[in-house]
Amino acid sequence: PAPSHVTGRVSLLEDNLAELVFDTPLWLVDNDRLVLRDISARNTLAGARVVMLNPPRRGKRKPEYLQWLASLARAQSDADALSVHLERGAVNLADFAWARQLNGEGMRELLQQPGYIQTGYSLLNAPVAARWQRKILDTLANYHEQHRDEPGPGRERLRRMALPMEDEALVLLLIEKMRESGDIHSHHGWLHLLDHKAGFSEEQQAIWQKAEPLFGDEPWWVRDLAKETGTDEQAMRLTLRQAAQQGIITAIVKDRYYRNDRIVEFANMIRDLDQECGSTCAADFRDRLGVGRKLAIQILEYFDRIGFTRRRGNDHLLRDALLFPEK
Repeated sequence: PAPSHVTGRVSLLEDNLAELVFDTPLWLVDNDRLVLRDISARNTLAGARVVMLNPPRRGKRKPEYLQWLASLARAQSDADALSVHLERGAVNLADFAWARQLNGEGMRELLQQPGYIQTGYSLLNAPVAARWQRKILDTLANYHEQHRDEPGPGRERLRRMALPMEDEALVLLLIEKMRESGDIHSHHGWLHLLDHKAGFSEEQQAIWQKAEPLFGDEPWWVRDLAKETGTDEQAMRLTLRQAAQQGIITAIVKDRYYRNDRIVEFANMIRDLDQECGSTCAADFRDRLGVGRKLAIQILEYFDRIGFTRRRGNDHLLRDALLFPEK
């Protein structure tokens, strides 16, 4: 093909590594050759070879990145290049296939390696997957520590907390693999560590036996339930937290609890409104539920907070349909 002539900027990184930013795009692939001339186009400054098409926006001069880039420049084959790319994280296979000019058969041959985790056009290797899994477990443990009155987050919320900038489909696949292996447990769509779901102590069991029959369709505040049962408020608070960890009741705000089956009913109302209207607003939900505006907003904000819905203006859109699975 005929050569292309474009202007651009050169930023030296380290040794023989540099970044080129062109004023107009060039259809380049890995290992394409370039000739750099001065602004007059009369004096040749250097020759260059394409190593990477899509560099990160930040951190390009960090020693660890430059060391990795030098390794990529030394890659002798497509398999070597893929292995180096996977060291940094998930690889978009469509981008890689273009950069290396590989067809479907060539990509299939490259992917026949043990330890690769693939979903769609995203690929991860085993060491990075293990690092992501540790991050997920640490995040879940911290969540339990900070939200002792909740059974756990849903998978979408856990993904956003643990690895918000990583490939969504790969993170969700890892969470599912961890659930299947028993590293993470699930209860009605809530994810938790095994030791988070402890039972009542004898004292808490006695308090719960007095409190449980009082839970009807309406929510209870801790202080009101403690007063009604003649129980110390802090003891009642700890008991209800334990009941919430077991998925029996749910706190829509701090110290205000509903029976969990009521929360499931509310979730199904939101599903119905989503089907009928495309979203849920406070007025429609309040009318459907027959409660005051303040309580309706507390319930909707709870669903936003846990990731079942997300707010857009005055509307609440269904986000994680796997929470509160329909019977």
